[in-house]
Amino acid sequence: MRILLFEDEHVIRRPLCVFLRSRGYEVLDFPSPLTCTLVTEQKCTCSRDRACADLVITDMKMPGMTGLELIRMMAEKGCHASTGAKIVISSGLTPEQAVELRTLGCHFLPKPFQMQELLALIEVCELDIPPDRELVPVEELWKTVRNHQ
Repeated sequence: MRILLFEDEHVIRRPLCVFLRSRGYEVLDFPSPLTCTLVTEQKCTCSRDRACADLVITDMKMPGMTGLELIRMMAEKGCHASTGAKIVISSGLTPEQAVELRTLGCHFLPKPFQMQELLALIEVCELDIPPDRELVPVEELWKTVRNHQ
């Protein structure tokens, strides 16, 4: 399972990456959607039958673009990752944001959270991954991504 992780706080992003990778997930991490050219330059390499990731985990409050804006943009651009395979993490949402996230079919995980809570939510999302799904080779993705570390 491949996860795109967008989290601007290094002290949160690094432990999340370590934890998720230790569980066998392939994680591509970014401090902001604006450091990912798949987002900023719309260089999505996904064909109609392949997706860049199985799951997107995004913080809500990031420089330049909120997690909600990212998910909204992905939906508008026809992202092949399921809308139910998107998790927003945040210390708080406005009532309007909560309604929109539910409307988009996304999951919400309030900060602070335990890693096991995140893992349980990821496992729920995994159930919706089609068994015949194909991912864009990671080498193709890295060709389109700016240096983000």
